[in-house]
Amino acid sequence: MKNIVFISGSPKINEKSVSEFLIQMAKRHMETEDAHKTFIDVRQSISKRKTLDDFEALSQADAVIIAFPLYVFCLPGILMRFLEDYYQFFTEKGKVNSPAKVYAIVNCGFPEPEINREAVRVIRSFCRHINADFRFGVLIGGGGMILGAKDAPFMKKTLGKLDNAFSAIAKDLQNKDKAGTDEIYIRMNFPKRLYFFMGNRGWFSAARKNGLKKKDLYRKPYLLHE
Repeated sequence: MKNIVFISGSPKINEKSVSEFLIQMAKRHMETEDAHKTFIDVRQSISKRKTLDDFEALSQADAVIIAFPLYVFCLPGILMRFLEDYYQFFTEKGKVNSPAKVYAIVNCGFPEPEINREAVRVIRSFCRHINADFRFGVLIGGGGMILGAKDAPFMKKTLGKLDNAFSAIAKDLQNKDKAGTDEIYIRMNFPKRLYFFMGNRGWFSAARKNGLKKKDLYRKPYLLHE
């Protein structure tokens, strides 16, 4: 039996997250009788003080699939804390079940999936420190559109690419070949100029809800004045 641990690294509290949606998509490709699946929500794990139980599950994993949004070109702080605490647990435990295969699913608000590369490098480095086998990442550009537009016709092609990527993970889980695998890059099938236009409208709307004006978004309070 393979123990597969899915980790959602989204910091969101009361909102649906793209990370959890992607994990649910990935799980559908791993519905086999010999697989035992565990889901870890990092925010819930920390806030409900159940990290030790989750760390124990991680230490017994044959495969770990981590999904998270890009925050300031890297991992969300809450996920960094979780992984750092697991590393401490790992060093104190001294032994885990076996070198787990690890996969990263990263989505960012930029249309270019390549921007996620640095975050994948962090996960790769983390794997070296815990003697895990990092396999590859699925890097998604424009991921913020997935939840709101998943039923739109133009998303059909993108969702098909995601399904193919998760099928590749499922296939790699069964493969005993240790050779490295290339990252998978997924772009939204959507005009870039229109994407930025709609994104800016979203920021303006959020500013109004928080009592700000459009011009407040362009302020630079970090500049020093003579």
